[in-house]
Amino acid sequence: MRQTFLIFTLLVLVSFLFSEKIIAQDNFIYPSNNWEYTTENSPCNPMNLLKRYVIDSLNTTGLLIIKSGKIAFEYGDTEEISYLASARKSVLSMMYGKYVSNGKIDLNATLAELGIDDVNSLTESEKQATIDQIINARSGVYLPAANAGSGANMPKRGKFKPGEHFYYNNWDFNVAGTIFEQKTGKNIYKAFQDELAIPLGFQDFKLTNQKKYGNDKLSIHPAYHFYFSTRDMARLGYLMLRKGKWNDEQIIPENWIDKTTTMVSKTGDYGLFKGYSYMWWLYIDSDYKLLEGAYTAAGAWGQYITIIPKLDMVIAHKTKSVYERRTPIPAYDQFLLKLIQGEEQVLNSTKNIDYKLFTGNYTDNSIEGQPMNLEIVLDGENLKIKGPIFPQPVNIILCNETTGVLDAAQMGYPSLSFKKDENGKILGFNVMNIFIKKN
Repeated sequence: MRQTFLIFTLLVLVSFLFSEKIIAQDNFIYPSNNWEYTTENSPCNPMNLLKRYVIDSLNTTGLLIIKSGKIAFEYGDTEEISYLASARKSVLSMMYGKYVSNGKIDLNATLAELGIDDVNSLTESEKQATIDQIINARSGVYLPAANAGSGANMPKRGKFKPGEHFYYNNWDFNVAGTIFEQKTGKNIYKAFQDELAIPLGFQDFKLTNQKKYGNDKLSIHPAYHFYFSTRDMARLGYLMLRKGKWNDEQIIPENWIDKTTTMVSKTGDYGLFKGYSYMWWLYIDSDYKLLEGAYTAAGAWGQYITIIPKLDMVIAHKTKSVYERRTPIPAYDQFLLKLIQGEEQVLNSTKNIDYKLFTGNYTDNSIEGQPMNLEIVLDGENLKIKGPIFPQPVNIILCNETTGVLDAAQMGYPSLSFKKDENGKILGFNVMNIFIKKN
């Protein structure tokens, strides 16, 4: 009896270990009705250091940073629904995956074979453009779109043959929507609801909010605009991060995710976006290793869904256009670089730091004629700053050899950036855009 019990126990243990091993292969956290929040609340958390930059330098109306399946940073109204602008194109790219895989959409089919034409009739050469070239903005068709938002300096018709040249033209992208509906037999918005919004558990999606825009005097192919909340945008980004899988369901074929995030074209002057592939912008040729393999959906006014696999991270950012503010690509690039630099600092923060280098007297000369004297002292193992504006000395938490934060949650953990000379001597520090000189 004891032998039978022992064998049974061993079998259960082996089964448990084996099942744990299988689960560990895909042990990702997915949101249920709501996103969970990370419990990480270190003052040196790079997310805390980002907050002041977001407030001071961006026109953000909604921002979520998802790290390893949980909210690591939240700002603004993430439930507000608004216009997605050109980020819609990356959403359509996601929708294509299922139908390319099952053969309903043949990427090699030409516009001629599909019967695609427009107000200005296509030439025989233009009709040879394939679906693949259309969704990579390489069609060689240079016609006006039904909506604004194409790139500048459109080439003259006939200058390039299909496949020869990248040019960001909304005509291509709008035709991609026409092709989707033609080949699937489905309304683009109803298909999105059934195939992505419902399976991903969108919290704010409404079919009635979605609407196309067109000007049939310019083109018979309307723009298929989407209206999402920031937190629902984050779900789309997280599906991409997880290679098209949501819990146990492969919603988008993994090989489609890989294909659409591998460079097809180099793009020129679009900031950190130096590559393009199947309606996604790629961060190729970056000096930052953490951006390797990263990509983004981008729309006018400040709509971004960015996926950074090296950090297991998704960023969903909105600037609602009706407020007549925008977060342009250069500003978003700077936000992204600050995030990357913060993450790099965390990875390199284990170096030994000589706290004595930071001690001494400092003077704030930001108000003319009213210098303020401060002192940084070493109290046991803690650096502290004291002076007239601090009723009690405040701890300085060094995150690395040049940056730190004031340990004051009520102030939002203001960041400090110390300046050194070539010999490593501290010259002073920046805080709240003020330089405070060491005496």
